[in-house]
Amino acid sequence: MRTPNKVFHARIACSAVLLSAAAGVALAQNSSTAAEPPLQTSPDVLQLPQLAARAKALLAQARKENGSVSLTLSRYPGHYTMLSARTTSGGGEVHTRVSDFLIVIDGEGTELTGGTMVDPKPGDNGEIRGTRLEGATPHVLHKGDVIHIPAGTPHQAIVAPGQSITLFVIKVEDPAAASTSAH
Repeated sequence: MRTPNKVFHARIACSAVLLSAAAGVALAQNSSTAAEPPLQTSPDVLQLPQLAARAKALLAQARKENGSVSLTLSRYPGHYTMLSARTTSGGGEVHTRVSDFLIVIDGEGTELTGGTMVDPKPGDNGEIRGTRLEGATPHVLHKGDVIHIPAGTPHQAIVAPGQSITLFVIKVEDPAAASTSAH
């Protein structure tokens, strides 16, 4: 497993986020009964206040359930978008075919990247899950921060007791990984 060749943080200071996602359809979905959204092919505008309101509802759900809830918003050719809310830390994971862009909507946490996966187990769609990472690099994240995690990079979300984090996630298919796995 490779270590990140480019991890970056950037402060987002805007009242609206312009990204490729279907805001009207996505924000109206009920996460408990939502089916996978259909493939979208046109650009849309997401308003940060609506994303934040939906993320707040997911966070309330995470607090009632197992501490982590996510919702796929929209699917596009080559990428898809999600909202994620956490009140607890997660295990280690590697996406062999997908890069992640995590944009912090609210809260704070730490994303560990690199290192070695402890007790790795293969999963669906090229996913590898483990109990934790050892020897990883910590990246403390706050509201407005962005972190890019390239495909094949081990990572783990850490949330301190009493804290929470909500994220807008862009998952981008890695064409090199997809062509390698097709052979």
